[in-house]
Amino acid sequence: MGTSEGTFQQALTAADVDAANDLTRRWLAARSEIPAAASGLGVWPLLAVLATGAEAATRDELLTAAGLDADRAARVPAALLAAAANAPAISLALGVWAGERVTLDPDWVAGLPAEAVGSLTGDPAADKAALDAWASRHTRGLIPEMPLDFTQPIDLVLASALAVRTAWATPFTDHSRAFATGPWSGLGRCHTLDATIHGDVLRVAENASVLTLEGDGDIDVLLGLGRDDLAPHAVMDALLDAAADPAWGRSAAGLDPGASAVGVTVAEYRGTRPQTAPETDVQTVRFKLDADLDLGEDAEALGLELAADEDRARFDRLAAEPVYVSQARQSCTAEFSATGFEAAAVTAIAMARAGSIPKFDHRRKKASIAFDRPFAYLARHRPTGLVLVAGWVAEPQRGR
Repeated sequence: MGTSEGTFQQALTAADVDAANDLTRRWLAARSEIPAAASGLGVWPLLAVLATGAEAATRDELLTAAGLDADRAARVPAALLAAAANAPAISLALGVWAGERVTLDPDWVAGLPAEAVGSLTGDPAADKAALDAWASRHTRGLIPEMPLDFTQPIDLVLASALAVRTAWATPFTDHSRAFATGPWSGLGRCHTLDATIHGDVLRVAENASVLTLEGDGDIDVLLGLGRDDLAPHAVMDALLDAAADPAWGRSAAGLDPGASAVGVTVAEYRGTRPQTAPETDVQTVRFKLDADLDLGEDAEALGLELAADEDRARFDRLAAEPVYVSQARQSCTAEFSATGFEAAAVTAIAMARAGSIPKFDHRRKKASIAFDRPFAYLARHRPTGLVLVAGWVAEPQRGR
């Protein structure tokens, strides 16, 4: 398969990559538990798109969360799509759908990626079906539904769909075995994977060890193992550090026989050929994980506090009518197998038209009537005066 390295380097600056990765780090750190699967990259371009339509403090909050200035926020979504379009292992799509109750700003629409804008019909069932189909199509069927509640008012939807698929350069061998010790010892038989990998793929530090698995299409998958006493957030921090810094820790190839590190032992054996590269025996497990995340719980980390406030949100450059973020969710899935890795995420932000504040500046008068005893009623066809139904209310309906 082809390479995407040059394409991504041309489309995204080093500062862009740092900004997206920093968002991932802050988002995961802000959660009380590390999600089973999540994609900061799925959130990042949507914050940029929102920022281009926001003003004042709302825009500043979104730009700070995205790690971008206003000019770069306007360019990043299209740049990211262009990079992904030439990456064989990555699929990325952005979509915007507007209902009849909002009038999108033409300048904002002009800044969106080509063919990203669609329409909402106002029929929740029809809109759900259409957006579900979009999510499934752009994630190769891995995410079959748009993660929004269509029973709630929705006037605008912004969404990203991300899919990654790679095959291992060195496949694993499947096994079924039970763990004799440790926290998984009570689970019974589990799907485990074994492989011997040649190359400098294992780095170790005092608190964690990180294995880098090479896949095709310029995709690596890193696995991080922390000390037994290390909290999940700290292990994730170590893994993110190792992913960002090739000099993190030290190579396990430099460990002497008999030495050990977190989850790592080093031994000698007799072979039939001279050793020409570091060699690592790997035992891991198959996994298939799914997560449905309410991004509203992460509003501070994702820069959505003002955007989600009906009274304070300022999206004057996005729509003629006042709108605010009413829902923000992500569905994510990841599968690690003997032959490769695939993952997908759909991130969706729904916006609703904000209610206008009534002004009480006119003097008026009114009459009152109380139907507090039996009364008659009828219904009629207004254009013709045809009475459709009539009756008598002897007493009101009873209930607790």
